[in-house]
Amino acid sequence: MLFTFLKKQKEKFAFYNTITGMNKILRRYFVMNSFDGALTTFGLLLGSYFAGVQDSNLIIHIGIATAIAIGFSGLTGALMTESAERTREVHSMERALHRKLDHTDYKKAYDFATVMAALVDGLSPLLTSLILLSPFIFFDITDAYSISFGLSLMFFLSLGAFLGKISKENMLWTSIKLLFAGILCMIVISLVEGF
Repeated sequence: MLFTFLKKQKEKFAFYNTITGMNKILRRYFVMNSFDGALTTFGLLLGSYFAGVQDSNLIIHIGIATAIAIGFSGLTGALMTESAERTREVHSMERALHRKLDHTDYKKAYDFATVMAALVDGLSPLLTSLILLSPFIFFDITDAYSISFGLSLMFFLSLGAFLGKISKENMLWTSIKLLFAGILCMIVISLVEGF
């Protein structure tokens, strides 16, 4: 029963993707917003570290609030933006066909793509942030900082490799570029905290 349901959902996704081409957008949103979540959390952790924060609960509470805010921002921003763009495309198609598309597969596909884009846009930074904050739940503060920093850098490398695979470029080079962005963020925060 579950297998049949999942198979139907996969077929529906493939059909709607054929109509809307949403896979490309979902990939972009996933990478961009996962990176945003990782870099934001990385920055928050660096700031906490340089400020000498030694309270895991404080870091978790501030980090979760930040993760929720960035996730909510992504969700609502993408929902509104994608809805506007998709509605414009549907109206354009309606004008070309001289008919309403309200209950057609075309309209359902565009509505589905809008919701999927919003979910990916909102959940990817939220989940990324929560993963990077998780060491503060399970480890003492000193270890948690080290593990979270390590996870952040590994995450930058992994996202870079994913981008390299998509673009069919050198995965090592794209990984290094995203890692460099994280290191640059660390340097800037270090300089700001030094003043």
